[in-house]
Amino acid sequence: MAAPLLEVADLVRHFPLRAGPAGARRGTVRAVDGVSFAIEPGTTFALVGESGCGKTTTARLVLHLDRPTSGRILVRGKDIGTLRGAGLRAYRNEVQAVFQDPYSSLNPRMRVGEIVGEPLRIQRGLRRRELATRVGELLEQVGLPAAVARRHPHQFSGGERQRIALARALSLSPKLLVLDEPVSALDVSIRAQILNLLADLQEELGLSYLLISHDLAVVEHMSHRVAVMYAGEIVEVATRANLYENPLHPYTRALIAAVPQADPDVPLVDSGFGEPPNPAQLPPGCRYHPHCPIADASVCPVIEPVPRPVRPDHTVACHLVEPQEVASDATRGGGERLG
Repeated sequence: MAAPLLEVADLVRHFPLRAGPAGARRGTVRAVDGVSFAIEPGTTFALVGESGCGKTTTARLVLHLDRPTSGRILVRGKDIGTLRGAGLRAYRNEVQAVFQDPYSSLNPRMRVGEIVGEPLRIQRGLRRRELATRVGELLEQVGLPAAVARRHPHQFSGGERQRIALARALSLSPKLLVLDEPVSALDVSIRAQILNLLADLQEELGLSYLLISHDLAVVEHMSHRVAVMYAGEIVEVATRANLYENPLHPYTRALIAAVPQADPDVPLVDSGFGEPPNPAQLPPGCRYHPHCPIADASVCPVIEPVPRPVRPDHTVACHLVEPQEVASDATRGGGERLG
């Protein structure tokens, strides 16, 4: 197994909750609370969960747009919290982002060539002719003609804008792309095109992806490994095959059961997982226990579960899930093309 490109260890991000004109501290919002995972080169690792579970905060920490309260983020074994100057600039070159909304992530006053070429001009010092050539190559790489460099973002559809955003992210030859809901703002007919493009680019360039999503269908098609987040914690991590074929945590089962089926003969299922807890007033013990159908009143509300392996390459934070004797699944299968 290859050494991880990125490792996240016991990552915590708490925000003080203040109220009143004096700003007196009234509590703490535990947005991310002890998250750990690793991303191997050339693979897609997905964080999935409901809105507010801490996915995007985790992504911001990985992008170094926010600083953790505690914990470490390591790229190629180096703690990014210790990077300064040239080391930090090199990290920002290696880790780039594609954001959720293509309509607000591009400067409407700049031409496409300027948007895609700006990182190259600032970081690489390319001159006009070299810059124009490289911008044309990047646009063609994401399926757009080089001639669109002269146009403005408002002249494009949402899917085309997301291609432009992807070209900009690829301009500095990164090793890791953080994809924060990359297709959720797009029409359904366009989503498959962007997902197929991401799969092709991963195979061609050897990219690693950190995929942030609440869409289980997108995660199933794109990911090699999946982590399920709930109330700031990771409750289950597994290969894609393990997670979708045999989810073990009650919350993961509820999430998958809540996905509507295309077959009209399949009845709708009431997943029953209810509203997630307030991150400033988390319940004691297991954070999911108030909604859990199998909660044990003598343990679950009292002791917080810790992630533990229950079968090869599959960890679950649940007191009631027993280890299983199952052969390890290979992590192949991510980045599939959609028909």
